Amino acid sequence: MICAIALISLLAVHSAFAHAQLTMSTPENKASLKESPAQVDLWFNELLDEGFNAVEVYPAAELNAKQHTNMVMNDPRVDEKSQNHIIARLKPLQPGDYIVDYRVLSRDGHTAPGRITFTILASK
Repeated sequence: MICAIALISLLAVHSAFAHAQLTMSTPENKASLKESPAQVDLWFNELLDEGFNAVEVYPAAELNAKQHTNMVMNDPRVDEKSQNHIIARLKPLQPGDYIVDYRVLSRDGHTAPGRITFTILASK
């Protein structure tokens, strides 16, 4: 009985760490930018599958809205040279606060959601 509990505990811990985790982003989480970025870059600790990845960038004011104004052009793509890196090209953004919601599919078949935010400062 004790061995079975220990085995289940180990499997649960392994499963918790089996999802891709964000390791770096551009813009960085909570960054303040002087101008609109051309794209959002997200790096993960696991290789990603092409397709089935989603990145949505929208004004923070729309957080609780049923639909968001997604500022991503086309579908995000996995970088051919670094397959733990996903690129989402952006439409020009106005000054304000933005949310980046993502869901990626790693090659082990697990999906991983997440969120970062950034601000574009008004020019003086």
